[in-house]
Amino acid sequence: MKSLLFVVNEVGEFVELSRVALVAKSQGYVDSFLFAQPGYVNLQRNRAFCRMNGFQDYFPGKKLQLHARVQAYREQERQLENGYLPNSLRMEQPPRHSPFFRWSVLGLAMLLQSPAILLNRLQRSAGNFKEKKRARKFLPYQYAKQLYEQLQPDLVIFGQEFPGSINALLIKLCNRDGVPTLIIPFAVGTTKEMVESLSDKPDYEVDRSVMNRLAAHFYPQWVNYYAGKALLRLPGRNILILEALELGPEHPWLPNNSKVTCIAVESAEMERYYRRMRFPNSQLRLTGAAYDDLIASAKLRLPEVKQELCLRLGLDRDKPILICAWPTNQFGSRNTPLEFSSYEQLCNAWAKALGDIQQHTEFSVVIRPHPVTDPDFLTGILRPYRLDQRVTDIDTLELVPISDLFIACVSSTLRWAISCGIPAINYDCYDYGYTDFDSAQGVFSVKRYGDFSSVLQQLAKNPSAYATARQAQQACAAEWGMHDGKSMQRILGLLGELTGSVA
Repeated sequence: MKSLLFVVNEVGEFVELSRVALVAKSQGYVDSFLFAQPGYVNLQRNRAFCRMNGFQDYFPGKKLQLHARVQAYREQERQLENGYLPNSLRMEQPPRHSPFFRWSVLGLAMLLQSPAILLNRLQRSAGNFKEKKRARKFLPYQYAKQLYEQLQPDLVIFGQEFPGSINALLIKLCNRDGVPTLIIPFAVGTTKEMVESLSDKPDYEVDRSVMNRLAAHFYPQWVNYYAGKALLRLPGRNILILEALELGPEHPWLPNNSKVTCIAVESAEMERYYRRMRFPNSQLRLTGAAYDDLIASAKLRLPEVKQELCLRLGLDRDKPILICAWPTNQFGSRNTPLEFSSYEQLCNAWAKALGDIQQHTEFSVVIRPHPVTDPDFLTGILRPYRLDQRVTDIDTLELVPISDLFIACVSSTLRWAISCGIPAINYDCYDYGYTDFDSAQGVFSVKRYGDFSSVLQQLAKNPSAYATARQAQQACAAEWGMHDGKSMQRILGLLGELTGSVA
């Protein structure tokens, strides 16, 4: 059986990679997950998913055993009736030792333990605090290398690649050993996103420090220019370390730029983007995404899904549906002044605009909160606008195809609406300035609340404006998704090709 190692750096990656892992397991692959970062937010929840589905899971800090030792243990395990037989029953009798022997063993154990106790005390002292912190910083790299050597996977799969992640180390090890690597992207990523997110953070400015200037001078590929500033993709010290270890990408400002074997490209639109950014043709395989098949399935069940939603929320089945992917709290990610001073004010504005649509148009408003949203907080926001009973936990992938209008904030879910030919509003309320969806004429990108409210009212109240937007969205829908129900089949075919197996 061929083994796959899925590497997860961010929570969003796990959703898409877990879909692939489930189908891969059904085809005979052995799946393992590495949650690469210390403090990974959803570790407990995602590990529970792995246990329920028979996946091995690993994270920095979880003890690793030598591969040969594991094999020896498993050989012994096979003789113990799947955990029902204690190993001691296989012994004729436990070994018996003299009192002198037992006390000698105890003394030896205490003697051997003393240096460890002393080291532990030293590490707790203030003088070693920085060294201990530095060791924790490099732990993910050490752990990933050890895990790779232990598992010896036939294929390593990532949700993305970005400078400074452990992915570059794993790709380097795989290329050394002739092991293929694959990126299955979980989100739309562009250079625009990078410069927007870093342009307001002084630590990334070339002129910030001597270290930054040295990194920019010796490694100019790490420099980019935006908002009247010379920016580094990472702080200078990090760049110097990565370059010394030969772990720096050729184009640090390009998401997924790496020496990975293949990228499973999710749509024709993204393939055009990769080619424009000069990715090698040999890296790109147009497969579609795992979520494409879920959307295709939901489209085949539109009447049933809509009926379920209407029954749950008490909606009129004959009215059009507006789906809102509720925005998360991202105030901490921006240092620039925003239109609203707090997340609560922002949410009240969204609720007011949606409440007006619910009350004065034919649209039924349905709200799909992000899993991290506090339900009590959201209920308090929505109740004054009579929207607190319009919240659902139905998968967004099933909701998008039944919607007639879709709203989100710079979310990858917008590409699902585009691929379904559904008009959408991208309310960039955190002023990121991303232009990822500008080529889709049925997406209306706005940054200010007044524009958001105006466009929303126009699409909801003006049938002609809505029809024009829907026609424009449907004209480009096929470029943004592959809804033939065969995307996972193509991904499995790529897994089989890379591992040399028949999937």
